Amino acid sequence: MKTAIATLILTLSSLLSAQNQQMWVFIQEDQTHLGAPALSDAAMQRRVNQGIALSATDFPLNPMDVKRIASTGVKIRCSSRWLRAVSVIGTKEQMQRIAAMDRVIDMKPVAHLQLMDGTMSYNYGLATPQTQQIDMQYMHNAGYEGQGIHIAVMDAGFTGVEMHAAFTSMWSQSRLLYVHDFVDGDSNVFHGSGHGTAVLSTMCADLDATLVGTAPKASYSLFRTEDVASETLAEEDNWIRAAEWADSLGADLINTSLGYSTFDDSTNNHSYADMDGRTTPISIAANMAARKGIIVVVAAGNEGGGAWRHITAPADADSILTAGAVDGNGLRAGFSSQGPTSDGRIKPDLATMGAGSAVINSAGQVTTSNGTSFSSPILCGAMATVLQAVIANQSSYDIQSIMQSVKNVSSHASQPDTLMGWGIPNFHLVLLNILGLDESTSLPSWWFSEGLAGLWLQRTHVDADIVVERLSIDGRNLARYHLPQGQAKLLLENMPAQSVLRLSNAITGQVDILPLPANPFH
Repeated sequence: MKTAIATLILTLSSLLSAQNQQMWVFIQEDQTHLGAPALSDAAMQRRVNQGIALSATDFPLNPMDVKRIASTGVKIRCSSRWLRAVSVIGTKEQMQRIAAMDRVIDMKPVAHLQLMDGTMSYNYGLATPQTQQIDMQYMHNAGYEGQGIHIAVMDAGFTGVEMHAAFTSMWSQSRLLYVHDFVDGDSNVFHGSGHGTAVLSTMCADLDATLVGTAPKASYSLFRTEDVASETLAEEDNWIRAAEWADSLGADLINTSLGYSTFDDSTNNHSYADMDGRTTPISIAANMAARKGIIVVVAAGNEGGGAWRHITAPADADSILTAGAVDGNGLRAGFSSQGPTSDGRIKPDLATMGAGSAVINSAGQVTTSNGTSFSSPILCGAMATVLQAVIANQSSYDIQSIMQSVKNVSSHASQPDTLMGWGIPNFHLVLLNILGLDESTSLPSWWFSEGLAGLWLQRTHVDADIVVERLSIDGRNLARYHLPQGQAKLLLENMPAQSVLRLSNAITGQVDILPLPANPFH
């Protein structure tokens, strides 16, 4: 043990040349101190639906271990339950004291991230080419527009999202679920950059005949994870914290258009050999999110025309979807980063329109932009509609099978390569071949789904207030509920007797009658 500690301290000596360093501290924990899982009901339900067992990474770190590290005088930035590590800032001497602790098994510098940025230059309007290129209109026509699906977006800021018309329906229908600024430590994410605004618009925008995104009815959480105004770009620990929040809050998908760049000390920059999906903390975290049942979609990067050429972390992670870029003619964009990973896996996985993508900028204007930053959310929104369709038609599912099925009906499926992966996805074929549906087999207006808490009443269209009355078979009123505009589902009380629901539209007066099974709960 002493030899191992001495080796760790010696290894750290080359990393700790500056006065203050930011490091990940990895801990060997006592597994008897797990406490309660850091998961919401939605997060637990996602695990149940996919048959994912709880593990140590669902529980917070042992607070005593964190306290021991803090006792050295370092500043604790955050802790990661997925990495089983703490992000700290401190001096060389403080880091050496931490390295000598008996349960500290490794220490790594915290990396910086960079935006996969580009230049800014149901009638889908300007978004018609990027929508029809992947045949998304068929999913939308069948009623799959992302209703009830939760997408977490990590970016540098969402300037203008709070005021522009493209996002009005998200606000009015209460589909913006959570926001948090991990840079400033508050809840204002609507500043700092318009990059996230443009990214979000490719999924969320709902301006008929102007610009409609790939998941215009989904719910969103917005996390600001970096500060582009700073000389020091935001750290990967913000991204990892945001990903863990997304898991705890029950997000179904994560989109990120960020990529790994450099360390503070350039001598610690990662090499291509590190792009194996198992080396950088951010790629480890992206894989962990996937293992928790979250579909993670990441921009491949814009390094295809430069000396580096390759994808960057976390696009090298093995259980996620990495999005490359094509133009409106389906040809690979020259800037789109390419694979393979250093361990020989094909990346990117899929390609969508990232050259000339239609977006909303921070001024609320419809414009076009270039970058895999926009390929990623176009794909993420599309995957949200696929997941919606799967959940509506199946009681359980596996995200890896879903992702592979989409790849299997893409343009390069017979011969995937390291430039476009499996190619341009075809969501009409997904609807027909994978889901066994077509446009005429549309999502019903109302349906039931079982969860851990009981039976949920769910709906396709969320643009009206609904009064829900539960009646016995002899007409007695058993319960009365309100389903407000924007809310997609309602939890029903456990009542063993057979009953019916009377659903009244508060605006139009339309009434639907929905029978409940005799024993819906078990």
